[in-house]
Amino acid sequence: MKKKICTAVGLISALALQAPVIAGSYEAICSTGDKCSVILAAGKITTPSVIIEKDNVLSWVQGGGGSKTDVGMGVATTLLFGLPGLIGFGAKKHDYQISISHVDDSGNVQIETIKFVNNTPANQFMMELMGVTGLSMGSINAELQARRDQIAAEKAEEERIANLECGRVLKAYKCSWSAYLDGNPSVAAWAEKYPDMAEQERIKQGALE
Repeated sequence: MKKKICTAVGLISALALQAPVIAGSYEAICSTGDKCSVILAAGKITTPSVIIEKDNVLSWVQGGGGSKTDVGMGVATTLLFGLPGLIGFGAKKHDYQISISHVDDSGNVQIETIKFVNNTPANQFMMELMGVTGLSMGSINAELQARRDQIAAEKAEEERIANLECGRVLKAYKCSWSAYLDGNPSVAAWAEKYPDMAEQERIKQGALE
């Protein structure tokens, strides 16, 4: 059985890169437990609670009471034979739960859970999800994983600057007086000509240096 599952997943991964993907809207049950619409379009996964950019998807898996083999083979059948293959596979009543791990703008991993009650929309959603993200079930976006610390550091620096007590004009320069002068030659010329006035302005603006 395990060998069959691996074969199905391998077949799905290879064919998903070749199959044309059309943006779709899916009726599902979202993380809140309520019925909702999930849209895959323009490189984004949109639910009522979150919009996930495809490049921010770390991984996704399928769980729940539904059979992974049923779903995997259903997707492969659809890719090979189109919609008739999917219809022929039949809609089985199960709990198909797809969990999408994604990285937020602070570098933290969040999980959005989407549920379906039969394999027909689950198959279609998984096929399109692979096409949008370029990730097969269970695989990891290694590039994103490596960037998580950098994302967290950039967010922390952004928040630090936002909380600094300096004039609005200096915010874009991280409250640095020297960076502000470097970016504004006319002001730099004025500061050089009138150093005492410039120093008073620097103090007034709350510049760091």
